[in-house]
Amino acid sequence: MGLLQFFLLVVFVSASGALAPGPLLFATMNVSLRAGRYAGLVAALGHMVFEFPLILAIAFGIWGFIQDPSISFVIGVVGSAALIVFGLLQVRSSFRGLSAGGDPGDCGRSLLLARGTGLLAAFLVGLLFTALNPYFLTWWFTVGLPLISEGVRMGGLVGVLTMFGFHIWLDYAWLGAAGYATATGARFLKPKQMNMLSLALAVAVIIFGALLLTRTLGVF
Repeated sequence: MGLLQFFLLVVFVSASGALAPGPLLFATMNVSLRAGRYAGLVAALGHMVFEFPLILAIAFGIWGFIQDPSISFVIGVVGSAALIVFGLLQVRSSFRGLSAGGDPGDCGRSLLLARGTGLLAAFLVGLLFTALNPYFLTWWFTVGLPLISEGVRMGGLVGVLTMFGFHIWLDYAWLGAAGYATATGARFLKPKQMNMLSLALAVAVIIFGALLLTRTLGVF
């Protein structure tokens, strides 16, 4: 396979995961209300900090144990529960903002009591909403696995790094654009409207977490 063909393959396959609406996207939009227009890029950095070692681990067989059904089940339950808890905390924060008539709830503090800058909260959102999302792990061990395999076949470590480069720019472009659009649009919203938007995004995260949990538990 030529380099151009490999690039197109990685882009089209990656788009099925990177561009799909999910908890990370909604959480990034939420934290952008506070952290500003570059929060999406910082969230993508947090996402990459977890994703890059994971891909290397898969490529060289370190994480084969995750295919154990019991381990996958635990990851699914813990990750889904974490998404629901985060969403509920943000719902509470948004309601407080609505009742007080102030700024939107602090997404970062709700998540980890991160009292630093807004960009630190954005980084933590990118990192934790990647690490705690069971579907993210499932995607790389199923849909994304042929991309890693092809990278190894084409050039070992260099091939894997090439594949990752072809993939990761989509995350930066998608999350960066979402964060920028949200933060820019927020300048034209009143505090009440911003809190309502924050509340809607939090509810979306809860719904995704609940769907992941029910599928993990085999309800549907």
